Amino acid sequence: MLKAGVQQQLRRIPVPVALAIGILFGFIFARILPWTTSTTPIWRSGHIPSKVRQQSRQPIQLPTVDQRARVLELLTTLSPHYTKECTRNSQPLYVQQALERYSPLVGHNPPASNSWLASLLGGGSAELDHAQAVRRDLQASEHKYFFAINLYNSFDVIPDLFATLFRVAAILGYHNVFVSIYENGSSDQTKALLRIFDALTKSVGMRVMIRTSMRTRGAFNHRIEYLAEVRNAAFVPLHELRDSEGEYFDTIIFMNDILPCVDDLLELIWQSRRNNAGITCAADYMYHEEIGSPVFYDNWVARDINGTALENAPFERIFHHVPSSQRWQRHLPIQVQSCWNGIAVLDPAPFYSPPHVRFRMARITEGECSASECSLICNDYWEAGYGRIMMVPRVKLAYDSKVFDIIHPTRRNLTAIRGYKRLGGLPDDPRTDPQDRTWFGPHDRLFTEEESEPLGFIPGPSHVWCWGWDGAGDLEGPDVDPIWEKMPNKSTRPDAVQVRHDRSMAL
Repeated sequence: MLKAGVQQQLRRIPVPVALAIGILFGFIFARILPWTTSTTPIWRSGHIPSKVRQQSRQPIQLPTVDQRARVLELLTTLSPHYTKECTRNSQPLYVQQALERYSPLVGHNPPASNSWLASLLGGGSAELDHAQAVRRDLQASEHKYFFAINLYNSFDVIPDLFATLFRVAAILGYHNVFVSIYENGSSDQTKALLRIFDALTKSVGMRVMIRTSMRTRGAFNHRIEYLAEVRNAAFVPLHELRDSEGEYFDTIIFMNDILPCVDDLLELIWQSRRNNAGITCAADYMYHEEIGSPVFYDNWVARDINGTALENAPFERIFHHVPSSQRWQRHLPIQVQSCWNGIAVLDPAPFYSPPHVRFRMARITEGECSASECSLICNDYWEAGYGRIMMVPRVKLAYDSKVFDIIHPTRRNLTAIRGYKRLGGLPDDPRTDPQDRTWFGPHDRLFTEEESEPLGFIPGPSHVWCWGWDGAGDLEGPDVDPIWEKMPNKSTRPDAVQVRHDRSMAL
C-alpha cells in the first residue's frame, strides 16, 4: 500500500517540473564527469581563438608525426594513377627552382630529415643541400587554405585528386587546410570511393567534410541556377567555421574534377599570393576530335582584358588581345576579365565582407545577361573592388588521361615528336632549348625570371562579350544571341584593381 501511494504521488508531479528536475540532474552529472580532457585536440584559426567545444568522453588521439608520415607515404605512393609521373624524375634544376620558389608556402617547421617537398617533386638529397638550408629556419605559417570541390561521376579521377590533396596539405600544413567536398547525383561508385578516402584523409589529421546527395538537376531546372546552388553547397563549411569557431581563411582553392599535379596547385597559390589577386586560374584543355589535338576548353567563361571571349583553339590562336597572346606564347601570367578553367584560387574577402558575393544566376528580369555562374562571380569581384584576375598558362589541366598525356609529353621524346634538332645552348635553359619553346611541353619546364615578376593590373573593360543561357531544361548550350554587355562603372575605375587584402608572402 505504501509503495502504491508513493507511485501515485510521483505521477502527480507535473511534466514541466519533472523535465526541470531531469535537466538539473543532467547538469550536475556533467559537472562531476567532464566530457573533455586537456588532451582533446581543438582545431582553431591562427587569427581568432576558437571557442572550446565539447568532444566525446573518450576522444580519439591524433596520430603521431611519424605515423602521419607513414600513412602519407603509403597513400601518395599507391593512390595516384594518371598523375603519378608528373613530378617523378624531374630534372634536378627544376626541383631546385621549385623548392626555392615554394618554400614560403611551407606551413610547418620542416623536419631535420629530407624535405617532404623535395621528395614529392622527385629530387634527391645530394642536389638539394642549398634549398634545404634556405628552408631550415622557416617558421610555421598561419595562412589558412579552404579547398572547395564539386564532384559528379568522378570515380576515375578521385584517386589522383586526393593524392594531390594529401601532398599539398603536407606542404601547406595539415592544421592550415580544410577540405570541403560536395558530391551529388553520381550514378557510378563515386560515393563509395569518397567514403574510403574520407577515412584515409582523416587518418593523417586533415580536416575534411564530405557531403553527398542523391539530388540531380531536373529536366526543367535552370542549369545556371542549379550549378550555383551546387557550388554554394561546397562553401557551407566556410561560413559555419566562421560563425561557430571564429575561424577565417586567407585563400580559397575551388577545384573541378580535374587531374592536377602537386606543383600545379602550388604555382596557382604562389601566383595568387604573389600578385594579391582576386581570382587566379589555370588553363584547361579538352580533346577536339576534328582537329585531332587538345584545345583550350573553358571559353564560355574566360574573357581577355578587353572583354573578348577566348577561343576553343590550340596553341597561339586562343587570345585575340595581342599583348595577352604574346604573354600566352611565352607561358607568362596574363591579366583577364574573367576565368575559371578547372581550378580557381580566390581571395575570400568578398565572401566575408559586404557586398557579400556568392555563386548565383543572372538577374534576367533586370536585364543582366545570363552568363555562367563563374562569369558572374568574376563580375561581382570587379564590382566589389577585387578585379585583380589572372591566368597562369604554365598550369595546364586535363579532365582525362588522354589529354593529360598529350599536354605533358615526356622530355626525352619531345624533340623527336616535334622534329626539332638542337643547334646549341644549354640543355636546361628554357630560352635556348627547342623542347621548351613548344606550347605543350614537359611538366618540369624551367622557370624564367619573367614568371616571377608581379603583374601590372589595369581597370576592366567597359563591355564584355556574353552569350546567354536563358532557358531551363536540357539545352545543349547557350540559347540567346551573344551581346556586348555593359559592365558597372565600378569595374572600369582604377580602384577596382587596388590591393585591398594583403595576402603576400615573404620572398
